[in-house]
Amino acid sequence: MKTLKYIALSLLVAASTTACKDDPELLTTDVGPEMTVVSADASGVYGGKVDFEVTMTDRYALSTLKAQVFFDDEMVAEEVIRTKSDGTYTGAVTLPFYKNIPDGEATLRFVGQNVRFGTTTVDRPLAVSRPKPAYLTFFLDDAEYRMEPTGNDYEYAVTDEFPQKPQGYIATPELDAAGSVVTFGYDSGAGGIVSDSTDAIPFANSNAGEFTITFNLLTFEGSPFIKLLFGETEMTMVDNDNYSIVTTLTEGRTYTLTGVSDFADWDVDRDFFERADVSDPETLTFLPMTGMYKVTANFKHSYLRIEAMKSATEYASLAADGSGNAIWTVGAGIGKPVIKNGDGWDMGSTGLCLARVADKKFQISLVAGVSINASNFDFKFFWPKDWDKGEFLGKTDASFANPYGVLTTTSDLIEISDGGNLGLAEGKTLDLGGIYRFTIDVSGGTMAAVLTVEKVGEQELPPADITVNGTKMTQLDMDNYQVDLDLTQGQTLTLGGADAFTPAWINPDFFEAASATSVKLVPVSGKYRITANLATKVIDALVLNADGSGLATLSDDGHGAVYFIGYGIGSPAAADEPGWTTEKGVCVPEAASGIYRMTAQAGVEGSTVLGQRFRVSGWSGKFFKNRGWDGLGTFSLAAGTEVFFSIAGDGNIEIAQGVTLEEGATYELTLDVTGGNDHPVVSLVKK
Repeated sequence: MKTLKYIALSLLVAASTTACKDDPELLTTDVGPEMTVVSADASGVYGGKVDFEVTMTDRYALSTLKAQVFFDDEMVAEEVIRTKSDGTYTGAVTLPFYKNIPDGEATLRFVGQNVRFGTTTVDRPLAVSRPKPAYLTFFLDDAEYRMEPTGNDYEYAVTDEFPQKPQGYIATPELDAAGSVVTFGYDSGAGGIVSDSTDAIPFANSNAGEFTITFNLLTFEGSPFIKLLFGETEMTMVDNDNYSIVTTLTEGRTYTLTGVSDFADWDVDRDFFERADVSDPETLTFLPMTGMYKVTANFKHSYLRIEAMKSATEYASLAADGSGNAIWTVGAGIGKPVIKNGDGWDMGSTGLCLARVADKKFQISLVAGVSINASNFDFKFFWPKDWDKGEFLGKTDASFANPYGVLTTTSDLIEISDGGNLGLAEGKTLDLGGIYRFTIDVSGGTMAAVLTVEKVGEQELPPADITVNGTKMTQLDMDNYQVDLDLTQGQTLTLGGADAFTPAWINPDFFEAASATSVKLVPVSGKYRITANLATKVIDALVLNADGSGLATLSDDGHGAVYFIGYGIGSPAAADEPGWTTEKGVCVPEAASGIYRMTAQAGVEGSTVLGQRFRVSGWSGKFFKNRGWDGLGTFSLAAGTEVFFSIAGDGNIEIAQGVTLEEGATYELTLDVTGGNDHPVVSLVKK
């Protein structure tokens, strides 16, 4: 305490050189309060509370009473009570629940302090022990499962019918009279189960059905967890869905993946592996050149992903002369094993690695309608798995800020933009189900890369005939179908075919359900593209030009369609918001002459609930005349809408300061251009 006094005095002296003479003096004392421990528990269980009662008196005003628990010299718990006047203070301190800590004796320390920093300390021995409750409870969604002791020390188990991944948390019953309960969840940073958490424990069995879940209250070990072996080496669990290993793979050598019960049904990247024997689906032959690779088993998509590595932690790249082990690609309209798993520009999560099939030659094989959009795509190639550190352009551009190479092609299917983006040549489409091999030759270095594209096979897509008013919808890929029709406002549309297809959500901006298999058109008469997604079971639509030439735009007389681009609105869910990717702009149809309307529920950012298309907060976007940057005039707000929205200085529509939409509530958003496209009026009402 003297040290603290000297520090305080030195600070006072230093301050006096600049302070006014009237500044108060910092007063300290070496004498703490008179303190009596009236009562204190002599023992406690981990996770339970230790009760105490302490009387404190002092000639100075009191400050705090601290109850501290020490394991040896380490303080592991503390309860602080603010004190002012003399009196008796009661409280409780909670003992931590650590793994692998034996029963023993701890120290319960009471520290009383007055306002002049004087302290008094009293220590009491405290016997601590690990509880052995009669049972534990496993919480899985809305169900509870009682875990009974197994007979092994501190081990509990429950056997029941579970899904393949029964991911929940575990809790003790009340451990003391205070009702103390300890929960156990998963911490990916710690790499295991921890106390005081309800984050789902990623239990996983080889298959759904009856099996046993166990948990040890001493070691925090649990089961089952999937154990995957690639060859003879166990793969590391990255997260709930992914297991990986970085290893050297040898061209032509066979490898086995064991631990996945349905691996025969998994997709295996055909550029890297082939199943040499269909009767032995776990055995794979490696096809590219020998090198270091990361192998990732993804349970979410049932897919084995391969990526070239420079080291255990660094992805492979190219040198300027074309030497190296990888080229990468990312963009819209491609993804593996299916398009929807990519279809974006996030290199980290959706970037795909090309296989090095020969020295300075790399390839990626894509199936039209499965892993590449047959009629519309936009992607490009990079030599590191990183933006701004090496990308292929379509021309030499010395003014380009980032390191770049030049990619050309002789293919009549593909066009490469100056920026290096690949798209279909005018009038061209890929054959649905066709297997297309994209090969890049960098023998001449990154500045003279050459792309070839060839169709190397066919893959049959599962057919699902869907009709609208008897007209068959065109299959775009495994999940998506569309048909273009001239429709009249209020017209009834009957869905047919695909007996197993029952819509989960129908876009209310375009359709009103008339029966289980029919809908009525809500917006004005015109030409529409009706879409059906078998995976999400969504019926949606887009507005087309009258001649069917493409997506409708907002005409000068206020008719056609508008598009929301930015953040705040997504469709069919908030998670599908376009951001500033214009080609994903949300189409809003004309409900009446010059009136464009959306009806949607509010949901949290990233909500995947169908119909929750409006964010509860965080809006920043605009309506445009097309899926581009053809904007409208300055937005104004209809009377009463200022309670929801504000217009930012950049013209973006934003949620008003301090406002949050009600999650789950339905709102009607209207854009009124009856006063002209230069005077758009926005309104929002809660239904």
